[in-house]
Amino acid sequence: MVYEWNTVRVVACLSIVLLHATTNIEIINGYIDQPYYQFFRLLLCFATPTFILLSILILAKRYQHQLPPHFLWRRFQFIVIPFVAAGILYAANAAFHYNESFLDALYRHIVLGDFSGWFVMTIFQLYILFFVIKKYQLSSIWFTPILFLLGIFYMTLANLNIDYFIQNEHVMRLLFIGWLPYFAIAYLIGSHYEKIAKYLVKYKFFTVLSVILAIAILYTNYYLGAQQITSRRIDIMLFVLAMTFCILAFAQILPKLPFIHILSRYSFGIFLIHWLIQEYLAPYSALLPSPFLQVMALFLSSLLVCMLLIKIISFVPFSAYLIGKSHQKQPSRN
Repeated sequence: MVYEWNTVRVVACLSIVLLHATTNIEIINGYIDQPYYQFFRLLLCFATPTFILLSILILAKRYQHQLPPHFLWRRFQFIVIPFVAAGILYAANAAFHYNESFLDALYRHIVLGDFSGWFVMTIFQLYILFFVIKKYQLSSIWFTPILFLLGIFYMTLANLNIDYFIQNEHVMRLLFIGWLPYFAIAYLIGSHYEKIAKYLVKYKFFTVLSVILAIAILYTNYYLGAQQITSRRIDIMLFVLAMTFCILAFAQILPKLPFIHILSRYSFGIFLIHWLIQEYLAPYSALLPSPFLQVMALFLSSLLVCMLLIKIISFVPFSAYLIGKSHQKQPSRN
């Protein structure tokens, strides 16, 4: 796997775990009324769209001409089936820990995606779209602007507090339409990755400036009242792109860190189970004297427990159907 791709994946993974650590601490101790703390949580929301963008970027780079056999089936096996397995685990926890009906919890977690692995179903929908585009050799000249504008229109509607969108929030989140702008951008980046990667290195300091500009725009909107802590905001798109470009640029020139490849292999499993682990560790982390210590303790402990559990599960036959194939060691390409 390309090192800078792994770096983006690791940053996104750690950001989601950290974001949910802040959420679980607030669930235990109550809302933390500190504007900069909450704005930091908003910045961490870049992680989910970044992971979606990276997934399509990799496909567009690898399969520029034709798809391999069983393209969708292999991804169903090692992405959707682990999602279902994780959903069953979360449903069992809801039935055991909260006395919820197991069947109701199963529907809520798997069909509605009401747990931290929900984005898997969104990504698989985008995989199907990618398959259709490649199968019928659709031209990116016309479909990328159409998909981009359609996604922006959908995101605009979703942020207008329309009753239907509010009442069906989980379904609206899962539906791939709201993520089409990231698909269109990622497809273009992946299709021309070699050239873009060189330009990112050449203009690496401009990527830093773009991150600063994107943060300034987000903070201005946050200060003016747009304080929803969610990744489904139009104004977070620039920050997602800026962070992705910045990481891709500097990961190509900075020394290679061995733990990046390690964490990258564990990232999919971490995405799936970290919320459940944090749910059990949060009451203990929340006893520490400050929000910073509480969050960092929960972040680090849940990360380590997740990696330990994934390592143990990896020894089980058919573990790829539980935590995906990403935990298996692969040779690096650069």
